[in-house]
Amino acid sequence: MNQTKSNKGWLSLGAIGLFFLGKMKWLFALLKIAKVGSLISIFISLGAYALVYGWKFAVALIYLIYIHEMGHLLAAKRKGIKTSNAIFIPFVGALISLKEEPKNANQEAYLAFGGPLLGTLAFLPAIPLFMMTENPFWLLVITLGAMINLFNLMPVHPLDGGRIVGVISTKIWVLGIIGMVVYMFFHPNPFLILFLLLGITKWWKEFRSEITRNQRDSVIEFNQFGLEQLEEYAGATEEEKIRLFNIWNVELNQLSQKLNKTKTWHIPLLEDNKLKERQLNELKENIYKSLVDAANSNEYQYGPTDFENIGTYERTVATFFKEVQEQTEIRDKEQFYYSSSLKTKIIWFSLYIGLAIFLMLTSFYAGDLMEQYKTFLP
Repeated sequence: MNQTKSNKGWLSLGAIGLFFLGKMKWLFALLKIAKVGSLISIFISLGAYALVYGWKFAVALIYLIYIHEMGHLLAAKRKGIKTSNAIFIPFVGALISLKEEPKNANQEAYLAFGGPLLGTLAFLPAIPLFMMTENPFWLLVITLGAMINLFNLMPVHPLDGGRIVGVISTKIWVLGIIGMVVYMFFHPNPFLILFLLLGITKWWKEFRSEITRNQRDSVIEFNQFGLEQLEEYAGATEEEKIRLFNIWNVELNQLSQKLNKTKTWHIPLLEDNKLKERQLNELKENIYKSLVDAANSNEYQYGPTDFENIGTYERTVATFFKEVQEQTEIRDKEQFYYSSSLKTKIIWFSLYIGLAIFLMLTSFYAGDLMEQYKTFLP
């Protein structure tokens, strides 16, 4: 009997050794990414978890969270996106922040999927190790790994799952929000409330994206109108300038009425129509005032080249142009951010569902065994 256990122990050590030898390049890459600040937060979290749950549980949990976060960092590195180091927060988890935004939902899904994917690979060696040794510690690693990564796959933004399904359809966020509400009913937690609020906020923003794009269209059109009028004014005769000056307010009113008739989906209780009308009036008044100030300055005649001493006319033109450029870029990004081909949607749906099913089955498998070994767990 003792000989059998001894053999199982050597087999365990051998399996661990082979696994790490085969993954040395991978481990060196992870260590290279880690920085001092990140390591300090790791040890603080490790100590906090050890005080409450014991050092074995703490080591297993920190290991699984660490590899999960390294998955995000490695995915970001592959896409050339700079990030902060992983910062661990006791009893919350860990987080990294992106120093630049993903270009589209497909890229965001790639960054998000890296965490659960590597996090799942992190606990896979524990499955054969548990089968060979029946050591409950490996069962703990399996259970924690499956639960951590499965929770992160919930389709609620900003969790990984919410970022992944966004490329498939943002409508799935509604299902995720409902699912989290149900989950909170059985497992109340203040951090879940935070995730839920963030998820609802993100969904609401996307839900009203059409209204936001129309607002940007209005800003663009008004500023384009301003550019066209100033260009025409600069080359006009004195008589034509007087005519243009007098019709600006009339034409701005006509443009405002046209934009106000643009059909959008509105929520009556939020008084969207009144808000839209008020915003258009403010835009119209600002553009008209800028046009009048620029025309009265007459500085366009001198065309200063020193930007520091640029006049009112040139400054107004530059402001109109900058506003058109910036708002157009933001509008186009918002409009096409979640656009993707059917092939891309199918690929991400398959990857997401496949990983979620595997983690769910693993969680059930480990959960049943935990009942048998709970008295031996650390």
